[in-house]
Amino acid sequence: MKYTILNADKVLCGKDLIPQDHMSVIIEGGTIKEIVPQNECPSIEDAERITLKDTTVMPGMIECHNHLSIDATIPEHLELLAWSTECELTLIALDGLKKDLMSGVTTARCMGNRFYIDVTLKKLINEGKVSGPKLLAAGIGMKGSHGAGYIGSPHCGPEEIRRTARENLKKGVDLLKLFITPGVPDPASEFVPSFLSLEEISMAVNEAARKGLTVSAHCIGGQGLKDCIDGGVQVIEHMYLCTPEDADRLAASNCTVDFTSGIFLDPTREETLSPANARKVRLNRPRVRERLKLLMSTGIPYVLGTDAYHGYLYREVGYAVELGSDIITALKGVTSNAAKVCGLGDSIGSLEKSYTADIIAVNGNPLEDVNCLASVPFVMQNGIIVKNESH
Repeated sequence: MKYTILNADKVLCGKDLIPQDHMSVIIEGGTIKEIVPQNECPSIEDAERITLKDTTVMPGMIECHNHLSIDATIPEHLELLAWSTECELTLIALDGLKKDLMSGVTTARCMGNRFYIDVTLKKLINEGKVSGPKLLAAGIGMKGSHGAGYIGSPHCGPEEIRRTARENLKKGVDLLKLFITPGVPDPASEFVPSFLSLEEISMAVNEAARKGLTVSAHCIGGQGLKDCIDGGVQVIEHMYLCTPEDADRLAASNCTVDFTSGIFLDPTREETLSPANARKVRLNRPRVRERLKLLMSTGIPYVLGTDAYHGYLYREVGYAVELGSDIITALKGVTSNAAKVCGLGDSIGSLEKSYTADIIAVNGNPLEDVNCLASVPFVMQNGIIVKNESH
């Protein structure tokens, strides 16, 4: 079995990302064998030794909300979903996978796609035929027949939800995804429409539970949030229009929130939206910022995702800190806590003995400046070096 030894100035160890200086990470095959002080590192014949100077070694990042067939750097990328072919969307997905992996994302949670592209690419990545983050696939998302957006498939009634849920499960998805509310609220209103009933939501949760899987819901607040909590949804995505009542409900629930703050807080994303959508985002930005700050202040468990801004997950960590999070918890939102939400907390998301060797190095110390995450010279996935610019 091949050994690799990473000698690093600083290593963030365990689920709590405890910093330790001048450590050696010993990798056997695709697994972390030991993490020891460099002066105690054993001599292992034929081991490949890599010195990562002036860097911090940490777990590979986990993107908790993306869409493979959407690339937010492409003009009017949402509208493209309406007319693009499976082949065209697959090419977009392949490019996004490369961007994500090279930016330090070693695992990604794909929150709904067309044509089961995420399920297909998950299998190809696992077989080593395609390069990219390991994927958790949601398959075909489910929305109301009068619902918003281009990703989810329209449904009317619990039985239609059951049918698609079972089709997803047969295809081999890792979770189910519901689209409950619009994504961008009306700038002139506090009302949040809800497009799936409690009965429809509960049906999806029950079908997922039969396979031991979870349900995530696109929801920005309102009645839809109450129904998601009452229906047993485990992860609430976005929550852009969180009211004090919504925050109280979430704080009292067992839900995790997946913050995708950059959709509104990152002005560079406006450049590729349609003029109408860009205007709505701009008008909503101050309100969304305050609502997300409110939600962050409750201390609710959270993870982070970009919602298809491939290669820019590091910005979400910065936005979490800007909204009031401490740095360690923000980093956990793309590492150990993210792994837990993915159901993989015992194998990825932490640097510790027997965990999968998904490891990155960043220039500088992210515990002092999260912007360090933008500079990733080294990426290892499953013990295999896929990027090394640290020489």
